[in-house]
Amino acid sequence: MTGLRIIGGAFKGRRLVAPPGLETRPLPDRVKQSLFDWLGQRLDGLHVVDCCAGSGAFAFEALSRGAGRVDAIEPGRHALPALRVNAAKLGNPPGLVVHALPLETVLPRLRGVDLVFADPPFPWYRAGATRIAELLRLGAGTLSPAGRLIIRGERGADLPETSSGLVERERRTYGRSWLALLDREPGADSGSPGS
Repeated sequence: MTGLRIIGGAFKGRRLVAPPGLETRPLPDRVKQSLFDWLGQRLDGLHVVDCCAGSGAFAFEALSRGAGRVDAIEPGRHALPALRVNAAKLGNPPGLVVHALPLETVLPRLRGVDLVFADPPFPWYRAGATRIAELLRLGAGTLSPAGRLIIRGERGADLPETSSGLVERERRTYGRSWLALLDREPGADSGSPGS
């Protein structure tokens, strides 16, 4: 697939490979640009988690823009090789930690995260969105007191009504996609450590 590239920071202009098939959806450049206009162009020193990382496009964009550590979570048998190829193409950035495990295993181990980015498969929004609810609950438990979670969805899908400890602060729409920014409810605990 062509057109998958890093659009800002130290790796700007570097091209990435995308996984084959339809299991992952690369984040379009225009959505990525809007996202970083929203977040701020630099993520210097931040601890970032890329859930459902796919090719690692968001993870590498965050590292390119100064993130101190990025945990890229991707257990998919088609996506994981692409993520590893991209890491090698960029010299295996020292701040990158690749987890070839489900997010339900990885997120309970993480704490003090500044930004969680989640671009889950759209089928997760169907059938009661139980996996989305779990992603939000576990993601909330990783966040530092000022941490934020951004999740991508598509027109016709919405976030489940849950008591995840997060509050949606803003939502922006880009064509068929939307991005929602959530942060911790005032007084919410950072969550209990997972087992």
